[in-house]
Amino acid sequence: MPPPLKQRELTPEEEQEATEVDFPEFDKSPAFIHVLLLNKTIRLFVILTLAAIVIPAFSYLFFFSQEIGHAPKQQLVGTCGHPTLYHIQCGFANISQYECHRLGCCYTSLSTCYHSLPSEHQFLFEGNWHDGAFLTPTKNFTPYHKSSMSKIQAHLTVVNQTYLALSLETVAREISRQHLTEPMSVIETDELQARIYSPTFFVEVKRKSNQEIVFSTARGPLIVSDGFIEWTLHLGVDILFGLGEAVLEPGRKYLLLNNQNASAVPVIMGYNMKTNQFNGVVFNTPGLTEVEIVRSRLIVIRAQFLGRFELELLPGPTPTDLHRQLKTLTQNHYQPPFWSYGVHVCDESRNTTLASVRSSIETMLSGGIIFDSHCLNDDLFWLSSSMSITSELEETMQLLSRNSKRFVPSVVMVLEPTGSSASSTARINGLLLRSAYNIASYRGIVRNRTTVYLDWRTERHELTLWLKQVWSSIQNLNASGYSLKEGSLRDDGNKTYPSRSQLTYLPEGLNNSIPDLIRWDTKLSDSMETVVKSQNQMGPMMTRRVEEVVEEGRLLITGAYDLRTKAAIVAQNVSGTWISLRNEVNRAIGLSVAGLSFIGTPICGNARDNVTEELCIRWYQFGSLLPLFKVSDDRLPHRFSKFAQRIMMSAIRKRYALMEYMNTLIVLNAAFLRPMFYHYEEARNYTAELWEQFMLGDALLVAPVLLPQMTQIDIYFPETFYELWAGDELPTNDVLQYAVVESDLPMFVRPGYIVGLRLISDEILGVDEARLQPLFLIGALGCNVRKTKCDASGMLMFEEGFSLEFRVALEQELTVRIRLIVETESLKDLACSSEQRSFSGEVLFIQLYGHPNRTIPISENLNFDLCQLTEITPETVYIFPNNNII
Repeated sequence: MPPPLKQRELTPEEEQEATEVDFPEFDKSPAFIHVLLLNKTIRLFVILTLAAIVIPAFSYLFFFSQEIGHAPKQQLVGTCGHPTLYHIQCGFANISQYECHRLGCCYTSLSTCYHSLPSEHQFLFEGNWHDGAFLTPTKNFTPYHKSSMSKIQAHLTVVNQTYLALSLETVAREISRQHLTEPMSVIETDELQARIYSPTFFVEVKRKSNQEIVFSTARGPLIVSDGFIEWTLHLGVDILFGLGEAVLEPGRKYLLLNNQNASAVPVIMGYNMKTNQFNGVVFNTPGLTEVEIVRSRLIVIRAQFLGRFELELLPGPTPTDLHRQLKTLTQNHYQPPFWSYGVHVCDESRNTTLASVRSSIETMLSGGIIFDSHCLNDDLFWLSSSMSITSELEETMQLLSRNSKRFVPSVVMVLEPTGSSASSTARINGLLLRSAYNIASYRGIVRNRTTVYLDWRTERHELTLWLKQVWSSIQNLNASGYSLKEGSLRDDGNKTYPSRSQLTYLPEGLNNSIPDLIRWDTKLSDSMETVVKSQNQMGPMMTRRVEEVVEEGRLLITGAYDLRTKAAIVAQNVSGTWISLRNEVNRAIGLSVAGLSFIGTPICGNARDNVTEELCIRWYQFGSLLPLFKVSDDRLPHRFSKFAQRIMMSAIRKRYALMEYMNTLIVLNAAFLRPMFYHYEEARNYTAELWEQFMLGDALLVAPVLLPQMTQIDIYFPETFYELWAGDELPTNDVLQYAVVESDLPMFVRPGYIVGLRLISDEILGVDEARLQPLFLIGALGCNVRKTKCDASGMLMFEEGFSLEFRVALEQELTVRIRLIVETESLKDLACSSEQRSFSGEVLFIQLYGHPNRTIPISENLNFDLCQLTEITPETVYIFPNNNII
């Protein structure tokens, strides 16, 4: 190591020079800025001046909607200084600064053009508000190089003292003043209070209980031109969900255009973290629609405008209230016959023979494969077919019948143009969609066949008569149900794309969807309007018309639906990938909270692609929890290894065990799958965007495995849960790395709840046989803080007006109560009559978790039989001494 350096000593001359240098820190003359900062009076003056500028500015930016209308009536002028979170794109992307300013919008150095706040693109009305008031645009042009609608009419009405309905429509004719409603400044429902501001038309709705804003149109533009509308909505929430998805991501645009994979579900709901309350909005989407969720949670709807746009506000304030309000609004309760919970199989191969299908069914029967219905072949019956029953078809149908299996054929709902009386009659009556270039019927390609398409949305009586006549031939099949296919106007031969000059606005993602559909500019049967403006009506109207003619007691399955559809729902072109499985989980939760309950997923996908064994196992496990279980013949358990077959068959048997619990949710018209925040909004830091796990009804938490080769998954437990089958206690309010193997579907029972299950053995091969098996109960006790009192409850509803209630109480002793609720004594024949018996009402035993003084489950025999109960003694009580179970 080198020696340390020695510091040289200064000479006397250097010392003298150093003492004469002026160092800044010893400067006796402070800078002017220091004088200002050190003066208390000046400091106070500066702070007050800044506060006087900043506070009003921020108040204006964030709370301006509460002040709109209070200022003198003058031309609306907005600001460009609002935060980027609230920026809404003005017009097309990548326009110049000159063009942006010419449109009356704001421009940034990042070359983005956005609306001012408030936007200068609005509508005005004069005088006091009347329902049906006429609105005129602030500008006679729109940011999309189209003329604004010169006049529209606005309506704001109260529906059943619960909903507020807001609509905009074109003016068909002038209405005289005497026909207008009385002027009013405030409109109220039982829970909401709405105010309309003028002269700029803004609607603001507050909750009466706390005066919190739950709806406002003041934070973005209102643009209406011929065939197009853009409207910005604000729900006053922090978390959004809806549109058929469990979570809506800020900064994302959602395309609503019906296709084989999905249908538009135009409802958006949200959660306000400040008030812990929920609210929502339902809107109509007849055609091509884009919904943008801005980072500030503003909702921008850009849609085709057919002369009327409607909104209906849902007040909540709980998710249960939202679901009930949606079900009341849509009236879509669907409860098919109980066997619909069984396993539905369909051969989806092309150009197969009935002999091949029959051989496959015989293999399934001899191999002990569980199934309850079969379609024979997905391509066998077209709406334009003669539906004649050949001897080979009759023999195959009888094979199913002899083995207590049902026949549920697929019906392709498009027509072949030649060789069919159904097609010629539809053409003669003008019921077909027409070519964009002439009056001839539009022709597409579906399943390698040339096809023509019905205009299902037309209200002409000829369509009703035509469908009744055609469906009468389908009824000759004597089927137990029907699966409707190709209702989304699919066309495998279309590769045309619209331009900006043809459509006012081209949403992102449109080019990915349009090639699978018929040409966007195909004409309707009864007008010159293009089909893209009514695309979202076609499939749902097809399903609704079939609902009217199908025989009572038949299962109806469809992939084309809307919020008012009364049918079992399953997507029709889902690829067999892990991403698709995750999307199906997200979709199932989203449809459930939107009020569509009888849903399913195509097990292992149905896009006729390859699928891995592990993926198919996980898909079986998730699909076993949904009301509809539909699987393609080539993805049945015996198509895989013995190991996979055992796991898949076990998943189906557990489904049979849970089917009474699932049926109870459907009969009660309750939400089937629920996001975690549905019950645990107080734990929103974990549950707000958590959809990989969910609640099945009130009682069960489920965390399916949705990624390959997983040995453990993260599960959040907002309270103490217990593993459903073994009773292991899980930690409270914690995220646990839960170990899983390939055969596991993690399910947990919630404290305070009891679940009724069927006792299913390996010999059970069908849903009818499964329902004749006895019941048993699994529950978890919920205790008070001191754990001196514990209880749990549950119910099973076999039919509407026929149910069993279970209640357990643990104090000095364990008390189990089972109560029969039956509206008419004849309903008991379903469980007790030897001639009509379709299910068992026996309850063999109860298994309880969560005893405060022991870790192993409580198990007690009950040997209950509901047939022993009468109107005089509708309840059976079992008492077990506490010292026997401690």
